[in-house]
Amino acid sequence: MTSLERLILLATATVLLCQCGPPQPPNCRFVPAESRQPAADLLAVAKSNWMVLSNPAARARWPQARDDYNRSVAALFDQMRCSRGQWEDRAVRLGTRFPTDNQREVSLDKLDAVFPAGLVKSKAVHPRHTVDGVGVPLVGWVKTTPVGIPREKYQLPNGYPYNITATLDFSNPRSPVWRFSKRWLHDDLAIGRARHELAADWTAPNEFFWQMCQLDDLRFMNVFLPDRFTEETGLYFLQPYDPDRIPLVMVHGLVSSPDAFKAIINSLSPEPWFRENYQVWLYNYPTGNPWSFSARKLREAMNDACRYARTKGPDDKLRRMVVTAHSMGGLVTRASVTDPGHTFYDAWFKKPIDQIDVDEPTRQLIRESLLYQPLEEPDRVVFMAVPHRGSPLATFRPAMWLSKLIRLPKTVTVEFLDTTLVKMGGVLKGKSELENPPTSINTLSPSNRDTLALDKLPLPGHIHFHSIIGDRGKGDTPDSSDGVVPYWSSHVEPVESELIVPSNHSVPDCPETAEELKRILKLHLGSGR
Repeated sequence: MTSLERLILLATATVLLCQCGPPQPPNCRFVPAESRQPAADLLAVAKSNWMVLSNPAARARWPQARDDYNRSVAALFDQMRCSRGQWEDRAVRLGTRFPTDNQREVSLDKLDAVFPAGLVKSKAVHPRHTVDGVGVPLVGWVKTTPVGIPREKYQLPNGYPYNITATLDFSNPRSPVWRFSKRWLHDDLAIGRARHELAADWTAPNEFFWQMCQLDDLRFMNVFLPDRFTEETGLYFLQPYDPDRIPLVMVHGLVSSPDAFKAIINSLSPEPWFRENYQVWLYNYPTGNPWSFSARKLREAMNDACRYARTKGPDDKLRRMVVTAHSMGGLVTRASVTDPGHTFYDAWFKKPIDQIDVDEPTRQLIRESLLYQPLEEPDRVVFMAVPHRGSPLATFRPAMWLSKLIRLPKTVTVEFLDTTLVKMGGVLKGKSELENPPTSINTLSPSNRDTLALDKLPLPGHIHFHSIIGDRGKGDTPDSSDGVVPYWSSHVEPVESELIVPSNHSVPDCPETAEELKRILKLHLGSGR
């Protein structure tokens, strides 16, 4: 079986997998033996250890008391979640009470599912980041619509995971009260005259989201059939927009989805300084389209999101936006933040725009694609394995065959190519790109006119730039490569820092990449800009 046949088979299997739908949250088919102990006995153990934890003079006994308290609370929560009726009724049957709504806690009635974080097995996200502390880490889940079904703008497809810590508060002598702390906002809990760090599992919500979300299942369809899920092109907010936090925008590359950054998100989530100062936006787009087309879509999405953000409060944090981009996403990003002048336009046309023979809507499309205004908000950009000068792999025969399999959306083939480039005939500089319409693969060729034009444009001086570049281990920079992009293409100047990490092209998965991004984000906080 050839490489091409294997790729087509894999793409077909992916389509079939998408039709099966995502998995479901864990249910109560298995309940640990300790959870079947009488509720009264479990409450007595939890209460006695709560009293120990409330007393600073008993500090030496805290570790054992915390473990015993957590086991009892975990068993009680299992009994409550696996019983029937409303949450409040379930709590009462255990001899406990449910809290009144407050800003510190999650209302379980507003969740579609909630279960212990320990039930989520690490499959895609490593390593597992946990915090020892008081309470039982939970994952909450709120459903949205599946991929391909409309939902509110900026909402994640399939659903949102929530990092929750459950505790039982024995401060009230009448009956203990359940607390479901928003762990992403609160790190500790007052128990009597003492404060204790709340337990947490930072990996479980991230892992569960990617088990449930279908975006990563579409990576091959988004290459070969980019028109199939164009409605999913846009920005997703991992949390509701907060004007007090700096957006960190993540732009993935070819044959990929926002899940390319799941390891980085897993590394950033446990950091209190990150949660306090940053919010994550994920840009998703079908990667079969030429990168210049995807750049136009990114600019449209970013401008729309920034207009929305400005309705929510001051824009000082918005204007400190950081963008991190992998592979082809780096070209999409670089083109979006760079003033093109006439460089892109001149790469395609010899006549002034008001003299070309097209209708006015097409003329406007050309302006938006080639004579656009760059994004204003990004203040810092981190490139990861970006083919600034293309990739030689795009010129190999298998890549050219694959490129011909891509079915471009109408916006590209009709509104731009057919009505503009085909009509221009002699205006084009050669016929090769006319006969082979641009796709994501052939526009990554080192000889592609858009790639050559972008390389002529200097990096904007008002933006801070950084590069993280993969080296498969030979240590022969500047002759190195990540297996897809050689150093001569991924190296760009001037940047404030360039780090070569021991990685293939999957640079975002490399632990050194996450540590370098943390360094850059901390630097950004101290820059005063």
